[in-house]
Amino acid sequence: MNKNNKNSHPLSSKTMYIPRMSTEGAACMAAAFRSRGIDARISPQSDSDTLALSAKFTTGEECLPQRIVLGNFLKIIKSGNFKPADNAFLLPTSSGPCRFGQYTPLLKKILKELNYENTVVFSPTSSNGYESIAENTITFLRTAWRAMIVSDMLRKIKLMYRPYEKDPGSTEKLHAQCLSEICRILKDNTNSSARQMTHFINALNSIAERYQKLPLKEPLLSRPLIGVVGEIFLRFNRYGNQDILKKIESLGAETWIADISEWVWYTNVEEKRKLREAGKQISLSMLKATIRHSIQHLDEKRLHKPFAEIFAQRPEATIEKTLDYSMPYLPYTQAHGEMTLNAGKAIAFYKAGCDGIVDISPFTCMNGIISEVVYPQISRDHNNIPIRIFYFDGVPVDLERDLEIFMEQVKSYRKRKQENY
Repeated sequence: MNKNNKNSHPLSSKTMYIPRMSTEGAACMAAAFRSRGIDARISPQSDSDTLALSAKFTTGEECLPQRIVLGNFLKIIKSGNFKPADNAFLLPTSSGPCRFGQYTPLLKKILKELNYENTVVFSPTSSNGYESIAENTITFLRTAWRAMIVSDMLRKIKLMYRPYEKDPGSTEKLHAQCLSEICRILKDNTNSSARQMTHFINALNSIAERYQKLPLKEPLLSRPLIGVVGEIFLRFNRYGNQDILKKIESLGAETWIADISEWVWYTNVEEKRKLREAGKQISLSMLKATIRHSIQHLDEKRLHKPFAEIFAQRPEATIEKTLDYSMPYLPYTQAHGEMTLNAGKAIAFYKAGCDGIVDISPFTCMNGIISEVVYPQISRDHNNIPIRIFYFDGVPVDLERDLEIFMEQVKSYRKRKQENY
């Protein structure tokens, strides 16, 4: 892409690395950036070297997601091919009680210590709904949003089918094929917004048909259903959470995880709330936010349509409903961030028919600790549905025993629920 093109992105001349929160989410976002001429790549897979590298620059007070992100960025820096001025790191940020807001300052501090100050840290913020991620092009902002929605959908359908597959590995294989197809659409910069949507709809219709033809060993929806909430990075990062979703599946359950897009919907609500508090109910900023949010809703509705039949038994609560559910426990007007989403989503999962709730959080995470305080009351108020929080700090733990106990509670709850139905 011509760097002098006024519509080009300021990072068009650099290689930018994206944290691997979920592989499908990072892959789709990288493809979206590639549509703007940016050589976007996913951070390497995490392993023991990841935490060993980050340990050299941390004090032990940092949460596990921060250490994983930092360690994988350091892998790139230490690879031998790293050229500071030619590279960039994508690291979104937010305000509030979460240590997420400290990720970017720490990374910049470390880059300075390594004499890599001219390496760009691209850090869009939640305060404006991450609008700055595409400050030079509305087209890219829309592509990035579609990337997030579709990656959420691909993950959701994979988790619906994987526990029931007849041939082990067949769901993951199909998932990888589908992800590759979606990424090809995302990185094609010759598409208009309308043509891109048409390609998405055609691809998603084909994906839905292929999943419905996947050989199964038992009927869909026949297993206990576990809703998964918690810290947004760790609940998706398989290394950080010790692949807990697969462990739950191995004990005879199906998992349903809160989407990444939930956080964007939440930041949209927060953006409008803050504008109203600032006396900008009628303003250009409010108009821009309203238009952007309306377009996001429209795109989400159209993209979900090909999967409407498959997802009929897995309805997603709106962000407004989720926050309304949280009000008696952690009011979103006072308790900000993931804690209020965890509380509301746990109730949304209960109302959608889940048989248990698992929260995946970093050890010492404030959001996790506060959520854990209200979970017993949420459980009591909702037919004593089992809710269990699992903390992770990078040290391998034996999850099987605790998960087995939790699954016994789930089976007991499910039996009681069926008897009362």
